[in-house]
Formats: sequence, structure tokens, C-alpha cells
Amino acid sequence: MYVFYTNHHNRTLLAALLMLVGFMPIMVQANFRMEPDDCQPLPPHDSALGEALTAFDNTVGDDFWQSDQRLRALMAQLQTLEDDGLEPDHYFLPVLEAIRQFHATWGVVLPCDADLASYAYLSALADLRFGRQETQETEQIWYAPMLGERRRGTELNALASLGQDNLALAFEQARPELDRYAHLRDAYITAREHLPESWPVIPGGDTLEVGMQSSRVGLLRQRLSAEHYLPETGDTSSDADTGPETNNLFDASLSLAIEEFQRRHYLDVDGKVGAQTLEQLNIQPAERLEQIRANLERLRRLAADMEETLLLVDIAAAKLEFYRKGELAWSGRAQVGRPLRQTPKLKSVITHITVNPSWTIPTSIFVRDQLPRIRRNPDYLNQRNISIYNNRGEELAMSEVNWSNPRGILLRQAPGPNNALGEVVIRFSNPFAVYLHDTPTAWLFNTNNRFYSSGCVRVEDAMTLAQALFEASSPQAWQAVEQVRASGASQNVHLPRSVPVLLAYWTVEADPDGVLRYRPDPYRDDPELLAGLSQD
Repeated sequence: MYVFYTNHHNRTLLAALLMLVGFMPIMVQANFRMEPDDCQPLPPHDSALGEALTAFDNTVGDDFWQSDQRLRALMAQLQTLEDDGLEPDHYFLPVLEAIRQFHATWGVVLPCDADLASYAYLSALADLRFGRQETQETEQIWYAPMLGERRRGTELNALASLGQDNLALAFEQARPELDRYAHLRDAYITAREHLPESWPVIPGGDTLEVGMQSSRVGLLRQRLSAEHYLPETGDTSSDADTGPETNNLFDASLSLAIEEFQRRHYLDVDGKVGAQTLEQLNIQPAERLEQIRANLERLRRLAADMEETLLLVDIAAAKLEFYRKGELAWSGRAQVGRPLRQTPKLKSVITHITVNPSWTIPTSIFVRDQLPRIRRNPDYLNQRNISIYNNRGEELAMSEVNWSNPRGILLRQAPGPNNALGEVVIRFSNPFAVYLHDTPTAWLFNTNNRFYSSGCVRVEDAMTLAQALFEASSPQAWQAVEQVRASGASQNVHLPRSVPVLLAYWTVEADPDGVLRYRPDPYRDDPELLAGLSQD
């Protein structure tokens, strides 16, 4: 059993005993038997961490932590976790300092203290590599069985073994090897150093736009200057050229600064300060830092899923990126699930597409969306080329259905230009009945917060994406798709080689220059993730 020493009063008594009886440190380790209440079991941990702890201790032996230099190195690395948005005290940093001081005085690290040091070391590596165990129940990601199971214990043991010679190397290797992570971590370090404790809060009121003059505009200028959207300005009330009238005037330069702010916050870009822009302006620095912390954790959890060849669906940003051998091969806008009908987070494999698809309307969509429209407009189904079938597959007329209480029917929309799935569906195994598809509602791609669907992902120019997926493995295979497309027939066509797909969610990103871009949190996932991240 792994245990750690918590009773500091008993630790002092032990030190006195050592001095009185004159035991040498090696004799203490060999002969002193601690009472049960001097130590307690290590915190609960998963099997992967337990497996790695056993393997590590069997490898390094009993004397590994009998070193002031090594204890200091461990503590120094634990302190760096703050730059990853993790809390060093979760890894018993104060207790490790007490252990180090005890070792410096008496020349011994007790067995249960050595167990604690091993636990702190491996649990920190595990959290860097896989994300914290305490967050695993939040934002759960479904994985297709065909992907296999990740052997975390083996992976963690390999990382831990690096620390036998160089603890810093083990920590560095445990961090995600993702540019996304490195950029966001660097931006987090900079933000912690330079963001003020607070910035001006702009009161609510009418939409602010060019030509308006108000004291709220003066506060707006201060707020934008605090994040360098405008040059920093001091109190200009006594300046002849930039007095109160000028400072409180919403001019063209201020509108341009607002446009840049809106671009970095996934807002509709109009250069005006309406309700949504005002809400984002008034979010304080401490909340932004917490948002970055949450997303560093997300990227730790997702890092192993971001393969070199991957179709990545970025849910919060409502966009897609197809990477081929590490290079961006295609990108486009998406429409994703609204907050009450969320697009699920998952990892699967794209196996085939459906060209010229029909659409069998899911029961939930029929009941919530289609049925009220049918009741209001008896010609609704005919206008949209939707047919009715009973449970034997026989087509029914409108008059054969009791629309006040319809039962045992199925609605199917025929292929065509107005079909809700457009020209193509991109399919992958999952239990949620979601897929990627074309759409006739192309005008909605011109908005920024594209949370419109019932869970599936609508793709702008989906046929071009399908072509990129096929041509990634066989350019010739796309010719067969074109022939089916031209025929108008509905048909499945399998990819020559399946392509991994990841539907993921994060609400902050940073570019290589450290510029942060904040997304909306439409599913309100950030608070729950942060609660798990801060849990002891």
C-alpha cells in the first residue's frame, strides 16, 4: 500500500526520538515501524496511475527520493505546473517542502514520504499527459470501439522512467506535443503577467456607434486601451486636443477597434457596441484567465486524439479543418447543434458517404419541429417533397393520418436540391445518429454564432470536403462519386481508406503571436470543467 505522512506533530516526536536514541538514518529506515495513524492511504487514483506507481517503485528502488537535490527538482517542476493552469498544491507541494526540510535535518526520507513523492511525481505527469482525473466525468468524449483502448499505465510508466536521470525531461515530455497547446500556454503565461486585476465596466444602455457622444464611450476607450486595441491614454480631461468631448465621442477609429475586438471574440463584426459585444467587454481578467485554464485542460485531454491525418470539427467555433499528414488540406464553416440539442463530443472514423441522400426524419425532430408545421400548413409535406410511410413501408396519403395524434408513421424526404441533407452526407459510427452533411440553408454560414442544428454538423461546401477526404487516399476514387452524383440516384460510396474524425469543444485559442481568440461557451461547459480542475 502507498501511504504518506501527515501528522507533523508525530514527525517532530520522531525527530526527537532519533536524536535521543542516536539511530543512524539507515537503521531508522530498516527498523522503525510507524503507527497506523501516522500515515494514511494515498488519495484515490485510477488503475493506470496505480500500475505506473508500482512499476516505478520497483524500478527505482527505496533510495530514489533520499536526495535533497532530487526533492528540490521535483518541487521546481511541480511549481511550473502553474503555467499549465494546474495548481501545484494539488501535488502536495507544501508537504514535500516539509519532507525536504526533515531530510535536510535528519538525513532520511521516511518510507511513506517517499511514497508521497512518487505519487506527486506520477500524478503530475498523468495530469499533464491525459488531463486531471477529476475532470474526466465532465465533457465526456465518446470513442468508437474500433479505435482501440489507450494503454495509459504503460505510457505513464515510460514517461516516469525518463525522470530517473532528469525530472525536467519527464515533465516536458508529458506536456502535449501540440502547437495549439504551446501557443495557449505561452499566452496564459503572458496574460498572468500583464493583465490588470480589473478593467472598466461599461454600463448598459443604447447601442454605441459612430457619431454618438457619451461618458460610456470614455469608459469604452479605457477598456479597449487596457487590451491594446487602442493606444493607451491617460486622463485627457485637461488636454485641449483630447478633452472630454473628444474622449467621449465614438469616432471611426473607435469603431475599427471594436471590429477587431469582435473578430477576436467570434462576434458579428459591425463596429458597434450592442448587447453581445458589451457582455464580452465586461468580462473581467480573472474570468478570462480561468477560461484559458479550462481550455489548457481540454487540450491535454484531446492531445492524443489529434492525429496527423484528421477531420477536426471545432464545435464552439462552428468550423472544420481537415489535416493531411500534419498539413491543413481543407477548412470551412459549419452549423452545429443549438444549446438544447448539442452536437456530441466524439472520436470516430469516417468510412463512407451517401451521395444524393434521402432524409428519414428522426422522431424527435418530427415531434418537436415538423408536426407543428404540418398542422399549420396541410401542404407542408408536399412542398418539401416529403412522403409518409406506415410501419410496413407502405406510402400513405395525408388524409390517412390522424395528425392530432399520429402514430406508426415515418417521414422521408426524397433526394433533391431542397433536401435537408443537401447533396452529400459524410458518415461515421456513433450512437447519437449524427453525421456531417450538406445543407440548403447556406445563408446561415454568414453569421458568427452558428448554433442552429439539432445535433448534426452542417458543412459549407460539403461536396468539396468529401472530395478532399477521397483524394487523400485515392484521387481516382472520386470519379465514381461524380458518376453517382450525376445520376441523381441515392447511393453509399466507401472511402478507399477511412479517415479519423474528432468532434471537440474548446472556447479559447491562441495564435503563434500569442493573440488570444475567445469563443462563446454556448453549452455552458466551462464552469463544470473548472470545478473539476480545481477539485482537490
